[in-house]
Amino acid sequence: MPLIILLPVLLLLVAQGLTPELALFQLLPFPQTSYLALISVLLLALLLRQTEWLYWLGILATHYWLASSTNLTATEFANSLPLLSASLLLLLALIPKPSPFKLNGLLLLISPPLLLLLSQQLPLATWLASAQLPAIVFQPVLAASPINWLSAWWFSILAGIWLIAINLKPPKAANWGEFGLLLALLLSTVIPPGTAVANWTLVAACLSVFLALAFQMLHLAYIDELTQLPQRRALMAHLNRLGRNSAICMLDVDHFKKFNDTYGHDVGDQVLKLLGSILSKVKGLTAYRYGGEEFTLVFGHNKKALLEEKLEEVRLAVAEYPLVIRNDNRPKDSSSGKKARGSSGAEKTVNVTISLGCCVKQKGETPMQLLKRADEALYAAKKAGRNTFVLKI
Repeated sequence: MPLIILLPVLLLLVAQGLTPELALFQLLPFPQTSYLALISVLLLALLLRQTEWLYWLGILATHYWLASSTNLTATEFANSLPLLSASLLLLLALIPKPSPFKLNGLLLLISPPLLLLLSQQLPLATWLASAQLPAIVFQPVLAASPINWLSAWWFSILAGIWLIAINLKPPKAANWGEFGLLLALLLSTVIPPGTAVANWTLVAACLSVFLALAFQMLHLAYIDELTQLPQRRALMAHLNRLGRNSAICMLDVDHFKKFNDTYGHDVGDQVLKLLGSILSKVKGLTAYRYGGEEFTLVFGHNKKALLEEKLEEVRLAVAEYPLVIRNDNRPKDSSSGKKARGSSGAEKTVNVTISLGCCVKQKGETPMQLLKRADEALYAAKKAGRNTFVLKI
């Protein structure tokens, strides 16, 4: 996913290094193409209700409008513009972003572009453009190149910090799309302004956003939000291409309704999240959330011994996991929580069990027939006393 989203910007960087006079760079009319790319991505984000992208696109549009302005191209501010824009992108990534259609969101939306427009009058812009790095390291390059190496150097540090931060979080397409915008701004520090390649940086940035939006929509369509497992639509696509030597398993949480009634739906959601986490870590199978408290496991083989071993592994992993249920009156601060930890009134530990029904695919069997047989095996496991599995060959 990250490589695909960043591919337009990376390809442009490679092309700039290897063939800066590539005929393709002269093919499209600019700035019309840039405007079309930006408007298209903006409309797509609105259509898909991914309004958080409006914040990023606002900075991007303002940056490239200022960068392409004829009265700014030769000024010191134009040299420091990429660093200022990148700093605003980084700041935007660190703060919560409300809906841009609310008053506080609208103020946040217009503030970064407004700061960019006003910053050309600030002393900071002149200082960033005129400051020099140690001559011992960069003097030979600075003397022979029009590139603002101070901006490029600091920009590389910002990009590195951002890249580390992305990998510390759960993988999200939006984070890599935002990083693509940062890299596109980085390109403007190493590509001479006014060249054909420089015109393509905005197009590459918009393509990265477009790919990030596509991955976001795929995630919403195929990934269950609560458990982070693929959901039924993805399962049916998998079953339609399932090979002959395969098996599937239906499982659900034992006495889940009673558990919800006793501890509340929020704890029930916690159980489902826990089950999704456990199933995603088991090797040799693909787990899906079928619906409610039901899950489906798909195996790429039909070997009885291996199936029994894996089903028992899943059953034990869930049954032996202690689920901690905290009381409503638990301490609010960490110091009080440490003192109360381990006391009988602070928390309660329960164990959740599951029942599993597995069957091997038969020749000519349709996905719905296969699911029905697996569901019958699950019913047999429940009838046998729950917290067990039934395998039908």
